[in-house]
Amino acid sequence: MSHLTGRNTQQVGRSDRAAAEFETGESSDQTLAQAVRDGDTEAFAALFLRHRNAATRLASMYADDAHTAQDFVAEAFSRVLQALRSGGGPSSSFRSYLLKVLRNVVAEWGRNTGRQVYVPDVSIYEVECSNSAGCEALKNYEHGLVIEALASLSDGWRTVLWYTIVQSQQPAAIAKMMGVSPNSVAALAYRAKEGLRQAYLTAHLDQKRYPSQCSYYVSRLAALSRGRLGECTSVEVMQHVADCNTCGNLYQEIDELNQLFRA
Repeated sequence: MSHLTGRNTQQVGRSDRAAAEFETGESSDQTLAQAVRDGDTEAFAALFLRHRNAATRLASMYADDAHTAQDFVAEAFSRVLQALRSGGGPSSSFRSYLLKVLRNVVAEWGRNTGRQVYVPDVSIYEVECSNSAGCEALKNYEHGLVIEALASLSDGWRTVLWYTIVQSQQPAAIAKMMGVSPNSVAALAYRAKEGLRQAYLTAHLDQKRYPSQCSYYVSRLAALSRGRLGECTSVEVMQHVADCNTCGNLYQEIDELNQLFRA
């Protein structure tokens, strides 16, 4: 795409040090976005620092190299900045809006280069034994995080995921190999897929970004976002998220990533 802006970060309009100071404040994305509409380029620099890692992770799924991924990210942020300056842009979730723009950039790049690029809004593992869907997804997703998430699962869950997703086996065939009923296989596969979603969401976080006293809560953020915590635990974790800026940001990251999954 000829108009990609590459690694030129001048568009954010301020130094990295000053932007970092702005980014660590308590301003919400919505407040910062409105500030950009009002002409505050410093607010956009804060949004850039806050969300560029998530954008880079997504761009890296489709780029052939790190430079191309950075081009995708720069172009997406440039388009969002243009939209905000014109009075438009995201009305709710900035990150969701940014990632949608990024997917459009990648899709346009694919068309312009004559390449077929599938840019889904769903998880790789949100399939129900469809033919080769899991194998194709494994080629296109973040292999390292998937491997980390898989490694955290039990042997039984990994086994049923292998048969159902990678080999596209039907429950009846798997039941014979595992010595259980087809209904048991279906139930196990359902639990394993949900476990993998939660493990992937947790693995997606940078494990060094939070203090040790937050570990209890961080380990439960994925289940909270997926609606899988009990009522009392949900209330406890939500109270901590409301009081802790670090965990609040981590929960926002997980919750927005979780929107890429089907319910």
